[in-house]
Amino acid sequence: MRLVAFVASLAIPCALSAAEPADAELLAGADARIEQCRKAHAMVVVVDTAGKPVAGAKIDVAQTRHAFLFGCNIFSWGTLPDKDREQAYRQRFAELFNYATLSFYWPTYEHQRGSPMHAHAEEVAQWCRSHGILTKGHPLAWNYADPSWLPSDSEESHRLQMARIDDCVQRFRGLIDRWDVINEVTHYDRDEFAKRAAPKYSAMWKKYGQIDFARECFQHARLANPQAVLLINDYRTDPAYEQVIEKLVDKKGKRLYDVIGIQSHMHGGVWSNGQI
Repeated sequence: MRLVAFVASLAIPCALSAAEPADAELLAGADARIEQCRKAHAMVVVVDTAGKPVAGAKIDVAQTRHAFLFGCNIFSWGTLPDKDREQAYRQRFAELFNYATLSFYWPTYEHQRGSPMHAHAEEVAQWCRSHGILTKGHPLAWNYADPSWLPSDSEESHRLQMARIDDCVQRFRGLIDRWDVINEVTHYDRDEFAKRAAPKYSAMWKKYGQIDFARECFQHARLANPQAVLLINDYRTDPAYEQVIEKLVDKKGKRLYDVIGIQSHMHGGVWSNGQI
């Protein structure tokens, strides 16, 4: 007996027009796009142990997980002082999401040199695994702020950065297998980072070169976990970011990243659906 069922699947998204559509327009077409973009036919054949079709078989089909990853940062896990709020946070996170981003910002993750917060990260990641939530670490390299103890010597800072990538990616292999390897490469030397927030890190990055440094970060991450999903991430969506992406290849022209990340900042207020 052959049974056909509709199942949700991850597909190429439908394209929207360049002009910003109104919310009403987007919602009016949502059902049609779900049918077109997020559903597909599946064939289910019920057979016995000998491989012969079973006549009149009855089956129940229930979706157990999504191929589409829908998530949030999980930075507040284990930090809420009120136990009831902590429990509510965890319960609602598990109910809503199948994807979580863990914090690996160097200045806070390793507030004291040699004492990274590996134990906390592992506890959060293990909790995510027990609830069927896939994890991503963010970020391994970014010059938003210097760790307070970061040496002024660029060569030593460079060595420590690569050692951090090796340590984190290898240590969490099998538990955290997705990483934003390097963040905001395109405009890494903008003044608020280079002069105010991260003068030592920015000087090191500049010494080793914008693209050469980024390539090396990816190469270290790949060696630490060849099966990892590695992301390049930026807030830019212009040709400058495109040029960075095109250069992130090895000597044979093979790309060093697996996924292109695009982030957006709602610093000026919540975006409309049309803006998104």
